[in-house]
Amino acid sequence: MTADIQTRFARDTAQHEMTVLHTNGLYRHLRFKNPTNFAYWFDLITWPGCLTIRGDLGDSYTFSRLPDMFEFFRGKQINAHYWAEKLDTGRNSAKEYSEDLFRQLVTEHVAGAIRHSDAPRGIGKAVRAEILDQDLTVEAEARDLLEDFRYQGFEFHDIWEWSFSDYTRQFLWACHAIQWGIAQYDARPASSSEAAAVARLRTAWQSARKRAAHASASMPQCPTCGASCTNRTHDRVYREQGY
Repeated sequence: MTADIQTRFARDTAQHEMTVLHTNGLYRHLRFKNPTNFAYWFDLITWPGCLTIRGDLGDSYTFSRLPDMFEFFRGKQINAHYWAEKLDTGRNSAKEYSEDLFRQLVTEHVAGAIRHSDAPRGIGKAVRAEILDQDLTVEAEARDLLEDFRYQGFEFHDIWEWSFSDYTRQFLWACHAIQWGIAQYDARPASSSEAAAVARLRTAWQSARKRAAHASASMPQCPTCGASCTNRTHDRVYREQGY
């Protein structure tokens, strides 16, 4: 589906132009749109540690990972699974039931059973007639078909463990938009002062994280809760350890 989305994205944004609404180090606000209409416009907004994409794409997404999130997304490959892990709303927020994935998993499962001689003759035809040829647009109804299927002793087990969720087209489109938008931004001439501002903010961010990590590591491991803590109910333990 990623290749299909890439083609769709290229078509949707063929006439898009970039407008830099704001840029100050790691604080950026970029807009991409067709100058003649608002179809498929989108904004990329960054601040230290975060990037948000919003616009005419259905949903907005905010990612958190590196001080400069442009560094996180730069490249030529779309890594939807890894990127989704950095969503503030969690990876599953970028997924939905996929009929295509349902058909794929059922077909692969049956093919595997046939290959290992764990299925009776005619199983493929039966599965197609009773499941794959049915309306599978609603996940609950599709799962019911799997649960109820019986054919000469063959049935599907542990259906509750099967996941038929895949990344939404909107999310994959957004992934392409982010990477493409960053490439457009990088292609423009950047002033030396802008590059210096980004470097200063990145260094400040990294220094702050190191100080926080050092402060946490300097705390003793509390025997009561098994971690560094300042819980006053554990104060006696700390006094005994000399803190």
